[in-house]
Amino acid sequence: MLTKIFTASLIILFTSCSSSKNTKQEAENNTMNNEQSENKIMDAQIINEGFHLGEIQHLKNSKCEYIIIDLATKAKFDPINISEKTYEAFRKDTQKIYYKYRPLRMMNRCPDANPISLIEIKKREG
Repeated sequence: MLTKIFTASLIILFTSCSSSKNTKQEAENNTMNNEQSENKIMDAQIINEGFHLGEIQHLKNSKCEYIIIDLATKAKFDPINISEKTYEAFRKDTQKIYYKYRPLRMMNRCPDANPISLIEIKKREG
C-alpha cells in the first residue's frame, strides 16, 4: 500500500514539473507573438502615413554606395541623397527603415536600382 502511494506521488511530481516548463515556454511564445503583432500594427499605421518598408544595403565598389530594397515589392532603389548629414544615422548595412521618397527621371547609377530622392526616413524596429 505504501509503495502505491509513493509511486503515485512520484508520477504526480514528475508530471507537474513538465507542465511548469510548458507554461514557461507558452508564456515566452505569447510574448513573442505580442511583439510581432505590435510591430504589424506599427507598420500598418506608418504605411497609412505614406511610408514604405525597406532595408538599406551597403554596396562596396559600386557607383551607388547604398541601395534600399523595398520589403513589399522587392524593388531596388538608389537614394541619391543618402550621403546628406540628415541621413547619416541610417547608413548601415541591413538597417530596417520606413521611408518616403520621390522617384527621379535621370540615368541610373546602378544597373539594377532606380534613382530616388529621399524625403524622410524613420528607423524600424524588429
